[in-house]
Amino acid sequence: MITKYKLKLVVATLGLPFFWVQPSMAADALELLDRMQSAVYDLDYTGQVVYSKGDELSTYRITHQAGQEQESVVRLNQGDGETGSQVESFSLSKFGNPHASGTKAYAFDLGGTARVAEHDCQIVVVRPKDKMRYLQRYCIDPKTGMLLKYSLMDREQQVLEQLMFTQLSIDIKAAMPASDLNVGSTQVAPIPVAAATMTMDRARMAKASESASPVAKPISTDPNNLGNWRFENLPAGFKVVKVIPQADNNNVHQIVLSDGMASVSVFVAPAAAAKDIDQLSYANGATHILGLELAGHLITFVGEVPESTLQAIQKGLRYVTR
Repeated sequence: MITKYKLKLVVATLGLPFFWVQPSMAADALELLDRMQSAVYDLDYTGQVVYSKGDELSTYRITHQAGQEQESVVRLNQGDGETGSQVESFSLSKFGNPHASGTKAYAFDLGGTARVAEHDCQIVVVRPKDKMRYLQRYCIDPKTGMLLKYSLMDREQQVLEQLMFTQLSIDIKAAMPASDLNVGSTQVAPIPVAAATMTMDRARMAKASESASPVAKPISTDPNNLGNWRFENLPAGFKVVKVIPQADNNNVHQIVLSDGMASVSVFVAPAAAAKDIDQLSYANGATHILGLELAGHLITFVGEVPESTLQAIQKGLRYVTR
């Protein structure tokens, strides 16, 4: 019989990395992630956050009242060329993971402890089991469930995205019971404003020529009803969780896929002329964007996943006429 000791010896002999996560530690890590998901809605808090992504470094002042869906966010280092919508696009809810306990694409583990903004926090490490997603590292206040620090890293341990409170005040007495809030509902990570704006601008340019595109069936919000579109051979763990039609145009919509921790949005819009559309590829920190033409539509894939993941999702997208 192969014992745990013999298994470690074999792995060490082969020179392979070895991770042994005790089930109790994984359960504790998931419990902390669940508490973090509700804390950003349940708590009264105000603080200052430093957020880095790619070459961009931003500082925000965040204020939240218990029970409110959104925080009040002010960008302290706002430039002259930035609009109010860009400033308000940041939200702590982006870092919540409502489906974490249901995913098998990651391993969950507890790390050590740290101190951030005068608060103690417990480190939770979320390791991907393949190359299709990134490693995530959280530092969560075990008393309140508040996220104090977050890092997103590639396989070379290079930090692609990072958040950290430098100042934080929490009013624990004002916290609402989790039962008073619908914290179990699906929360979708917001798409980077620049990517969404670029996609919708190109969609509006194509709007005048919609008649030249194939006529698709109406899109509903049901993730099982994608009209004429189908996904085949998705990367392990990914599935469609939401469809978001545009209010002013039923043929322009957003399909959201998730593996439980990471999400990918697929924007679909009619294209005026396929020959005039070049394939688009763009990266900023952990965010990758891939755009192309398919069946007379402009398709833009956006997500905080490796580029190879977007390419795999793109290869499985099909347009089915009926």
